Amino acid sequence: MTASVAPVGSAGGAAHYFAQDDYYIGDDTAEHSEWGGAGADRLGLDGSVSKSDFQNVLDGKMPDGTVINASEKRQNGTDLTFSAPKSVSILALVTGDKRLGEAQLAAVRATMIDVQNKFAETRDYSRNSKGEPVQTGNLTYALFQHDTSRKLDPQLHTHAVVAAVTQAPNGKWQALHNRQLWANNAEIGSRYHGYLRAEIEKLGYQTEITGKHGQFEIRGVDKETLKEFSQRRTEILEKSAELGITTPQGQDAVVINTRDPKLNAEDKTQLRTEWQERAAARGFDGQALVDAAIARSGQNRDAPIGAIGRVNAIASEIRETVGAYLQPADPLTTNGINRIKLTPAQMRTEAALASAIRSIGEREAAFSPGQLAKTALDYGLSGVTPDKIDSRLSDLIKSGQLVPGASDRLDGKVELLTTPEHLKTERAVLAQIDAGRGEAQPIVAPESAAERLNAVSGDIALNGEQLAAGTLALSSQDRSVVIQGVAGAGKTTLISAIASVAHEEGKEVIGIAVANKMVNDLRDGTKIRSASGELVQGGIEAQSLSSFVNQHIRGALSGKGEAFEQSREALAGKIVVLDEASMVSNKQMLAVTTIANKLGVEKLVMIGDRQQLLAVEAGKAFALVQSHNPDMARMDTSQRQTTEHMIVAGDLARSGHVTDAIRSLGDRVVNGGANHLQVAAEKWLALSPEDRDRTAIYSSGRIARAEMNSTVQAGLKAEGVLRGEGLQLTTLLPAHATREDLRHSATYQPGHLLEVSRGSTPPGLRPGTYRVTGTDEKGRVQLQDHKDRIRTFDPSKIRPGETKDNLRLYEKHEEKIYEGDKIRWSEKDAERGLNKSEEAKVLEIRDGIVKFENAKGDIVEMKQNDRMLERLGLSYAINMHQAQGDTRDQAIGEIDSRSRHLTNERLALVMLTRVREDITIVSNDPDAMLKAIDRNPGDKHAALEAIGEKSVDKAARADRSDTFDPKVPDHLKGGSDSLPPMPKANLENMRPVPSLDLPERNIERSR
Repeated sequence: MTASVAPVGSAGGAAHYFAQDDYYIGDDTAEHSEWGGAGADRLGLDGSVSKSDFQNVLDGKMPDGTVINASEKRQNGTDLTFSAPKSVSILALVTGDKRLGEAQLAAVRATMIDVQNKFAETRDYSRNSKGEPVQTGNLTYALFQHDTSRKLDPQLHTHAVVAAVTQAPNGKWQALHNRQLWANNAEIGSRYHGYLRAEIEKLGYQTEITGKHGQFEIRGVDKETLKEFSQRRTEILEKSAELGITTPQGQDAVVINTRDPKLNAEDKTQLRTEWQERAAARGFDGQALVDAAIARSGQNRDAPIGAIGRVNAIASEIRETVGAYLQPADPLTTNGINRIKLTPAQMRTEAALASAIRSIGEREAAFSPGQLAKTALDYGLSGVTPDKIDSRLSDLIKSGQLVPGASDRLDGKVELLTTPEHLKTERAVLAQIDAGRGEAQPIVAPESAAERLNAVSGDIALNGEQLAAGTLALSSQDRSVVIQGVAGAGKTTLISAIASVAHEEGKEVIGIAVANKMVNDLRDGTKIRSASGELVQGGIEAQSLSSFVNQHIRGALSGKGEAFEQSREALAGKIVVLDEASMVSNKQMLAVTTIANKLGVEKLVMIGDRQQLLAVEAGKAFALVQSHNPDMARMDTSQRQTTEHMIVAGDLARSGHVTDAIRSLGDRVVNGGANHLQVAAEKWLALSPEDRDRTAIYSSGRIARAEMNSTVQAGLKAEGVLRGEGLQLTTLLPAHATREDLRHSATYQPGHLLEVSRGSTPPGLRPGTYRVTGTDEKGRVQLQDHKDRIRTFDPSKIRPGETKDNLRLYEKHEEKIYEGDKIRWSEKDAERGLNKSEEAKVLEIRDGIVKFENAKGDIVEMKQNDRMLERLGLSYAINMHQAQGDTRDQAIGEIDSRSRHLTNERLALVMLTRVREDITIVSNDPDAMLKAIDRNPGDKHAALEAIGEKSVDKAARADRSDTFDPKVPDHLKGGSDSLPPMPKANLENMRPVPSLDLPERNIERSR
């Protein structure tokens, strides 16, 4: 089940296509057609869709004879396709429950009303010559309901073909600015799922969530029957396997390139008979499900618990309903006796939206209303529909539990929301910066600091920016000092010099960082020297930010007592250096600044680059602090790049011109086509052993990295570099669920592993590892323990806002390792010196024992039941979070234009600035990649920034295109019967490299 988006050809090509192939309108194509949208009403379009009206609207021809946007490059329209779950298609088209076809149409109608109200926009040029988006609230679209797939399987789906016209607020008909339709595709899909599920449950069917985006199936239609009527999906998977394609992006290419011409079934009666025979051969009795649903549909499932209508409900239905009212108290929902005034659907709606606010709030300080709605709907709670979510959202804004952001749009549309809690946290961070102003004593006098820093720098001469930053850190009278330094500015060298001068003054530097690998780099990469240049100490003391906070925050907050005294003594005379500060969240920044002030550290020196990767958790605290006028020095000169082309690319990227930086690389940007991952891996394999050791492979996508790692491993095995028969492992990858997500059964998918530690949450589960087998009809998660015993637990009983990580959910991944393989740990084992994200080498596999060499050269042996054998993965390709803080001579980077969230400026910036000598970037489509990066800065929002209280990022990004104009898929141009052979790497799609005037290095000019 999905909601997909596709363009409808070019102006000239569309009319030819529809006339020739009758895809939407034909004798045996659409089971139903109708006009929809406020725009259609205003144009007098009603009822069934005729071919002439359809073509005229797509060509922008108005009833009065005028033509909207007559440009040859104009878009005809956008095709939103809503495909029902396979189980719905089977029961509607094979068993014959026609009510399901009406439910599908009702869900699409409701979804399109939402699309019209939220995403219909045009351009206004009254105050901006480039135009700016304004909402219109009207669309003109045609709905076509179809009932077969291209393999003539039952597939109930509806096309909503949106014409590229809309009526502006001033009454003028203009071109539709369709970008919002593409950008909000995921939310549109979740809205459709929510409406359809509710419609189907009204018919008496029971549903179960099958995917993390609200996908569902009707309970009772077995998997084998679903597979029997999914020939198209089976064909795609088989073709993908044949070609060695495992990524969703690669499978998308297979979908397009293996698509058959649309087949029209001339005899629907015969076709249905064939379907019924296939179902009978499988022993599937759909009529029993239909009969049970009809019997159940008369029950009143949406009355308040005290209503008389509930008396006639069956006992199990009462228990299910009562459960919604007995959830733990939640500050974002109605509580206590007032709950009985709500219907079950209202209660679940409140719970779903409360969870969405907390879930997104773990990672974002400000977020869009659409993000909240999608997340709430994806939990799949019964009776929760988009209209109910939108209504509840308005209530929370009115009550002040959600705070609307400031809007500078012409139409006043609010694009961001935040919470009072996020605002409070950010204000508290800035208050701590203020509390430290003038509260520190200079460690050395400013007039002597530069000379002393130079004296301890050894053979490395510090540049002016480094000397200025070191002087500020040592002589400022503020407790908190900020050093904004670009990648490659020599921050580690600076930290060594600061630590050396502090050591001479009897002060000690403690380094803290978010990741253990960064901690080790601080410890191993710094040197403490005397004024004569002699080595005094191998490195500074360092620990992770989380361990530092856990060690000292309790004492800092108490202000007295044993914990306070211990922490104050431990930090007396200490300079705390917070490295890679851009990756620190709001809550972490509040904790570390509180510790610094309350316990009186000598200095808190924050070093990082606000342009690089941000915290995984909520906020961009380092940029927020910089907006608050701290004592700050800048290091804008990179010393990392050593070749002319990398210097140019690095300077462009750091100055905010990331796509220009990529263009400047010329033929180092390679078009790898549909198999670009294989192209990237084979480029690395083509290197000499010496160059392989100097060359990293970069990719931010988990699935893409797995495919490249597999290709590299196979190549090394064929060369004989890897030895032995290998050892098959089942490794665990985090399911990336927030604490709040773990309160919902939809998060738990069959095959997931649940790890319970430090007691159980909720009660009833002992510490250990459990395999998720599914959910029961009451929404409880079914688990299998190590003795194959089935246990159940209700995740909704977990306390809202839970802060402990007692539950961890993992996805299983099959991994084979050989002697000689390079791996990377995904968890920490402090006792054996194994740190998360650090590399190790497989030395030997013998008699069930694996011998590793860790990053320090120590040998570690593990038996097959060792927990750490589940916490590793191949490490030939790494992600950009692992790369930040690292430096390589050369790199091969992979960027997929279709990975919406992983193709952005920040990730590309890090990729470009990690490398000294050379980089090759391989993409599936370089031109589309550049457009994708240009559209997505990869930013987060500060809460104070959202409401207009702080200007955190001064330079706003311009909206650089009037329309989002992706390439037309092959099936709308005639298609291709087979997947083409792997293309050779080429530069045909690259634009010429322009002559470039390098901008000044100034972070405020970025974006």
